Amino acid sequence: MALPFVLGIALGAGAVVAFNRSDKIKESVNSLFDKSKDVACNSFEKSKETVADVKETISATAACIKEKKEQAQAAEKTVEPEEKVSTPKRTRKPKSKEE
Repeated sequence: MALPFVLGIALGAGAVVAFNRSDKIKESVNSLFDKSKDVACNSFEKSKETVADVKETISATAACIKEKKEQAQAAEKTVEPEEKVSTPKRTRKPKSKEE
């Protein structure tokens, strides 16, 4: 039954300690915020570099594919079509008449 009373005292004591050490808490929160800001900026710069590399790779791949298509079309135009040899049409064998 005394649990709410004890809990109230603990929270009150925690609030007093936090108020007394507010300067230290403020400094640690500010340093933590600055560190997280630096990490975020570095991550952003790294992601920009990665995106640039990916764009470069994609454009190089697209250029290579386009060049291969052009070569294939040029090769297709230079090759003369072969004459088609007609093959006789296949049909079924007639059924034998059994009597």
